[in-house]
Amino acid sequence: MPELLASSVEVLAEFARSDAGPVAAPDWHATLSVQMAHILIGVTLALYRAPFLLVLAVFVGWIAKEFLGDIPNADGAFPVVADSVADLCFGGLGYLIAKSKLERKTNDES
Repeated sequence: MPELLASSVEVLAEFARSDAGPVAAPDWHATLSVQMAHILIGVTLALYRAPFLLVLAVFVGWIAKEFLGDIPNADGAFPVVADSVADLCFGGLGYLIAKSKLERKTNDES
């Protein structure tokens, strides 16, 4: 059981680390891949027609993760703050694009 707890703590610590942290900036391919993953989080919420309160809870949790994990762990460095804002914007963009496409398709079928 202590090994499971230690592994869980390591996984959570990895989630509280920014892509633009104190280490050198990742290459363009890694950055693009990470932002596409953030877009897909939003798209997934829209495609599964998640209730608005669930979407809100996910984004509030995500904001908390960014502002209580990534940014403090990098001592509030500007690249990390910018990365956190970009992460949230790309997630929201994915949700809004997928949601609008689904609503347009639903309206077209009516």
